[in-house]
Amino acid sequence: MVMTAPSLEVAYRAAFEHFSRQAKRVQFLTERQADDHKAFETALVELEKAHLAYKEARDAFVRSLLPHSSHAPLESYGNHTADIALIAELLWEGAGRPAGTAEDDWYRAEAIMERALAATCGAN
Repeated sequence: MVMTAPSLEVAYRAAFEHFSRQAKRVQFLTERQADDHKAFETALVELEKAHLAYKEARDAFVRSLLPHSSHAPLESYGNHTADIALIAELLWEGAGRPAGTAEDDWYRAEAIMERALAATCGAN
């Protein structure tokens, strides 16, 4: 089924709203500095999944507005270094900004990204 620009816009807006709700959930957990690290990491995985879905919906909508000759990918999904860095920072903040955890936070962020990508790719 080929989606039209209006239906792609609806999908884009829905993906943005879902991403926004997931971001608010992570923000809420960060502010509470909850001791439940598993719940926080799960929320980060859900946030990243929503982020990836949002970017996919955004790009599909934008491509629908462009001439057919320019339907090449809008960005490379292979490099997630900036996303991993943001997730690591969220992990650090969620843990109360402890000293000396940067390397562990980075590895945990990489694992979160891998889980989000695996879940997103598995859903397609």
